[in-house]
Amino acid sequence: MNPDPQQPARREDEARAWKRSIAVVAVSLAVLVLAFLVESPYLAYAVYAFLLLAVTAYVTSKAWLVGLDCERSVDRLQLWQGEEVAVTVRITNRRGWPIPWIFIEDFHPGDFPRKGNNKSLAVLMPGKSLTLNYKLTCPRRGYHRVGPVLYESGDLFGLHKRFRSGDNRDYITVLPTVAYIETFNIAARRPQGPVRVTNRIYADPTRISNIREYVPGDPMNTIHWKATARTGQLHVKTFEPTSVSGGTLILDLHEDSYMLEKRESRMELAITTAASIAFLLQMSGEQVGLLTNARDAAEVARYETAGVQTHNRFEMDELLQEEEESTRISPLTVNTARTPEQARKIIENLARVLPGRGLDLPELILAQFTLLPRDASLLPVTGQVTDRLALALAMMKQSGFNVTVFLIDAGSASEQAAALLAEHNIHMFHIETERHLHEISPQKI
Repeated sequence: MNPDPQQPARREDEARAWKRSIAVVAVSLAVLVLAFLVESPYLAYAVYAFLLLAVTAYVTSKAWLVGLDCERSVDRLQLWQGEEVAVTVRITNRRGWPIPWIFIEDFHPGDFPRKGNNKSLAVLMPGKSLTLNYKLTCPRRGYHRVGPVLYESGDLFGLHKRFRSGDNRDYITVLPTVAYIETFNIAARRPQGPVRVTNRIYADPTRISNIREYVPGDPMNTIHWKATARTGQLHVKTFEPTSVSGGTLILDLHEDSYMLEKRESRMELAITTAASIAFLLQMSGEQVGLLTNARDAAEVARYETAGVQTHNRFEMDELLQEEEESTRISPLTVNTARTPEQARKIIENLARVLPGRGLDLPELILAQFTLLPRDASLLPVTGQVTDRLALALAMMKQSGFNVTVFLIDAGSASEQAAALLAEHNIHMFHIETERHLHEISPQKI
């Protein structure tokens, strides 16, 4: 990733400014030569006055945007959708000269309703400060940037205008919706287990199933000595398999997994589904984890630190709204565990996820195969089920994993997906709306 994504645009803007300055100087010198040729002192004085005015305007416009300090405070950096956050911005003139006029605007997501003013036109005397206070309502999930501050100023003659952005940015995390599954009853039903699995991967030495006669190849530590002594023949203990407890959520946010139509809403429903299941498993006392091929918005935000400077407001707006494409392809992971904060960790990570174009879901599953815990079910959440995905999940099931798929609002394609998974005895939930999450029977997950 380029550590300074605005650098090419900045160089281009500086080159244009230098060309304009060179053109002005060249024309002024040509007129000055003409004044000497025609022996016109008035024309020469006019050129001198213009050059003095231009230099003064250039120097003052540049100097007035130097020495400004910005301090921003945000009362909460993490909140739920629909909640408000209060922002206070304080701009101080640290230089020893006054700024005759300056326009200040603090950037925030354009679709966030605002109360109060985030912009002001002012005169800043040396050592004086200007304060902006406003509140934002956060209507959607995400990792959202507040700031930087945009400064606009210029000379008193209107010849030069300059725009500069501050270096100070803050990020607020808006957590995704969690749908509480109403049919869940912690006293009677456990959504993930303990349940008996069909594929005997690991034997649980604490759960003796039966006693049988010794067969060559049986481990010596399974011999039942009391039965052997009583019958005079070697007998061994057999055990029940390890129970499945909890699950690893595998969230698919690859762009190709969701048709362009309703892509954004389907991805948000997938995120809500993952967050809701994570909360459900933790409330039942089960282990839960997360694996996803999505991009992490925090990875992009790490590089958005440098201020920019232009002579054009439209260019400034484009530079501040520009997002660098992340090249990170390693999966975003929350290790499967049973802790009181596990669901919270997963939901915080889900707040930051962005669609990606790295590993698709079959590649993600196979790449992480050796790192997935065998005693937790696999819970893929995806927008489509392809032949490749069905085969990958079948391989996981044959390896001993319990697999349940959550298909997100696939319309008529859900029937084909169910048929593909049924061939491998894999159960699927079709989640068309958030309401369907409330109707899931936890015993089936």
